[in-house]
Amino acid sequence: MPTHPVHPPEWIDSAPIVVEESIGIDAPPEAVWAEITDHASWPEWFEALDQVEPGSTATGVGGTRRVTAQRLPLDEEFTVWDENEHFAFAITESKLPILGALAESVRLESVDDGASCRVTYRQGVQGRTGFGWAMKLLWSRAAAGLPPALEALKTRVESKTSS
Repeated sequence: MPTHPVHPPEWIDSAPIVVEESIGIDAPPEAVWAEITDHASWPEWFEALDQVEPGSTATGVGGTRRVTAQRLPLDEEFTVWDENEHFAFAITESKLPILGALAESVRLESVDDGASCRVTYRQGVQGRTGFGWAMKLLWSRAAAGLPPALEALKTRVESKTSS
C-alpha cells in the first residue's frame, strides 16, 4: 500500500481540504471518550466505515488501527491521545491512489461543569501532486457523512448514559 506522511493535528489548519463539524452531547466527556476509543464500535455509529481493527497497541500516541471504508483498508497512527480531551490520528498507508495525506482530530470540551460536552471533529486532506481537484471532489462526498456520524455518536452515548 502507498505510504503517507504522518501529520500532527495542527497541520489540519493548513491542509488544502478542511472539514469541521461540532455537536453537543448530553453526557460527560468520559462517556464520549469511552465510545470513541472503542475502535471496533466505530462502524456502528460512523456509517462510512465497514470495519475498524485495533493494532497491537491501540491506545496512546503511536498506537495504530486499520479502518476499512468501502472495502479500502486505511492504516492509521495516533498522533494525540489526551484522555477525555483529544484524540487525533493520521493515515499512514492506504490503497487510495489520489490521497497524499490525511489527518483527523476529535476534541472533547467539557460543558456545564462536566455534565455534557462539545465534540469537534476535524479532517485535513491533501491529494497527491496533480490530484488535488480529484481529492476535493471525492472528499466532498466523504465529508457529507460526518454530520450523521456525529448525530449517531450523540444518540449512542446519550442512550447509554441515560439508562
